[in-house]
Amino acid sequence: MQQFLQSTHSYIRWVVLLAGIFAMVLPIINQKVTLTKKDKLPAIFLMISCDIQLLIGLLLYFKYSGYGISAFNNGVGAVMKNAELRKIAVEHLVLMLIALVLVHIGYSKIKKTLEADKLMRTSLIYFGIALVLILAGIPWNRMAS
Repeated sequence: MQQFLQSTHSYIRWVVLLAGIFAMVLPIINQKVTLTKKDKLPAIFLMISCDIQLLIGLLLYFKYSGYGISAFNNGVGAVMKNAELRKIAVEHLVLMLIALVLVHIGYSKIKKTLEADKLMRTSLIYFGIALVLILAGIPWNRMAS
């Protein structure tokens, strides 16, 4: 089960990254005067893919992985001294949670707007910062796991 969840979590990261790029780029390309629900689909797809990623990540963190909460069995100091453990158990978790909050805030602002330029600005700001945090938080050295 752990291997399945880790593989799924690893593959869904690409869905999240592509959804984030689409959610940022499509409002720039598709300049309209009035918006429809269809124009907001990339943002909701990004939010849903992030939420799915969060659920899988929390399962891994709290139940199935030695890099999650169980990494703290030897104390916080041991985790902070080990770069690989610190990356997953602390940095990855914190950066991804902040990114998820930004995606949700961005979507809630987009959901209410009727103006294309506001959609574009909101997408660029919130989803752009979230993507930077996601890219910074991904453990690239563990790509195969």
